[in-house]
Amino acid sequence: MSMDTTSENQQKASQLKKRIVFRLGIGLSVGVVVLGGRWLFTVAFAAAIFVCSREYLELVRSCGITLGMTPPPRYVSRTCSVICALIPILTLYFGHIVVFVTLASFVVAMALLLQRGNPHFSQLNSTMFGLFYCGYLPCFWVKLRCSPAAPALSTTIEASWPILLVATLISISSIIAAETYAFLGGK
Repeated sequence: MSMDTTSENQQKASQLKKRIVFRLGIGLSVGVVVLGGRWLFTVAFAAAIFVCSREYLELVRSCGITLGMTPPPRYVSRTCSVICALIPILTLYFGHIVVFVTLASFVVAMALLLQRGNPHFSQLNSTMFGLFYCGYLPCFWVKLRCSPAAPALSTTIEASWPILLVATLISISSIIAAETYAFLGGK
């Protein structure tokens, strides 16, 4: 019995070490991307947004929101994922978020409305929420890291880039730390 407990404790300690090393690796790579510059940050962030939006929309497709829900068509989910990944790049290049999200919402809504049969409200709702949650909200990190002007500070990026860089690093580090400590203290 004590050998099983010792073996189990060693296995847990080994898993903990692997997870800490993995999260430190993620933290360091994210730090390099954040420090790497505007385009590197935005393209890496767009890739992460694409993966996240695909995961969200596939969860909606596989699990649904309610029983009996007809999921959005696969081409709409894929189009929404691509649009979510393009929004941060367009935000960096043009500086506007709302215009692209509005245009993307229109495109996705039209794709859903033009499908055979009438789309269910849950299809429109889950797809628009995915566009908002996975495409619109993350663009504020792009604006925080790459903004040509910091309106809250009413100064240009040349004078305030360390503040914006530190704010971006702190927000990302806080998320990584919260996930790590949630593993250590929670279930």
